[in-house]
Formats: sequence, structure tokens, C-alpha cells
Amino acid sequence: MFEFIKLKFHQGGEFEMSAIAMILIISIVIIIERTYRLWLQYDLANSPGFMAAVQKMVMNNSIENAIRLCKKARPKLLPYVLAEGLKRANDSAEEVDNALEYAALNAVPKVSYGVPFLATTANVATLLGLLGTIHGLIRSFEAVAEMTGTQKQEVLGQGISQALTATFFGLGTALICLVAYGILSMKQKAIIDDISENSARLTDLLYTRKMKLKGSK
Repeated sequence: MFEFIKLKFHQGGEFEMSAIAMILIISIVIIIERTYRLWLQYDLANSPGFMAAVQKMVMNNSIENAIRLCKKARPKLLPYVLAEGLKRANDSAEEVDNALEYAALNAVPKVSYGVPFLATTANVATLLGLLGTIHGLIRSFEAVAEMTGTQKQEVLGQGISQALTATFFGLGTALICLVAYGILSMKQKAIIDDISENSARLTDLLYTRKMKLKGSK
């Protein structure tokens, strides 16, 4: 296996293949880290159930219990944002909105961090593959111009092999990056939408609670 990889690196041009391999490794590290963060650390899988529990506590005027519930669920991002709003439960609706918005602004960069870079690595891998293609074609044309007989055919074949191998590796790396970018972007958007939706719901719940308390006086 190692010999096969070594052969392909030699065929595709060591500089171009090494650069593409480095891009691939960086991209895989980003993909693994983002997958862990977005699916296991930041996302709250049962957000409807969690929100139902918070709603029950808010309507029962158990704000402190709701805050404790949110703190237990950290580092999930939705509970973090909701906790900041719950801390301002007795303030005006505008102050609650401001607290939730500020918390959301702190949470969003954690979700979006690193994902856009995959679009860059996809483009760089494609360009490096194209660079390998051009390098291989230059070798082929030089062989045609300067050599004769079987030697020309051998160098011509090596040049074409380099062009195709580098292109294949570059496009394959770019494809992996773009697919991962699309999936991670969808997950990122889902988390942000969930935070926005439930933040608005919490604002409404706290306002309803306040009106209920006023009506009972």
C-alpha cells in the first residue's frame, strides 16, 4: 500500500501531490472537529422536549429551576442562550430580547467557525490539481519537441500520467471538501434556526408569564 502511494505521488508530481495531501489532511481535521462540535457538543437533539420542560417551569413561575436546567445542559448552545434570557425574566421584553440576542451573537461564531474554510480548501485543491495537469502537459510537450523514438514516448507517457494523477487527486480532495461543506453548513443553519426560533418562543413565554402575574394581583 505504501509503495502504491509512493508511486502515485511520484507519478503525479511530488510538489503538487504533497500540497494536495496537506490540504486533504487539514480538511479532514476540520471536518472531524466540526462534526464533533456540531453533532455532539453544541446541538441539542431533543430541543422540543427541552423547551417543553422550560415552558412548564416558566409558567409555574420556577425561573430558578429553569435556569438550573439550562446550566445542566451546557455546553449545548440553545440552553446557554435561553439561560441568558431567563436571567432577565423580571425585566422588560426589550431587555429580555437584548439579552437573548447578545447570547445568540456569542453562540453563532462557535457554530460557524471553520466551516467556510472548507470552501477555500476545495478551491485550492482544484487549482493544485490543475497546476499538476499543466506541469504534466509541459513535460509532455517538451518530450515531443526535444526527444525522439521510444524515449519520447516514455517521457510523454510520464507527463500525461502526471497530469491525470494530479487532476484526479485534486478533484477528489475538492469533492470531499465540498460535500462536507454542504453537510456541515446545513447542520450549522439548523442549530442557528433552532436557537432563533426558541429564543423568540421564550420571549413570548416570559411576556405571557408577566401578564399572568399582573392579572393575578
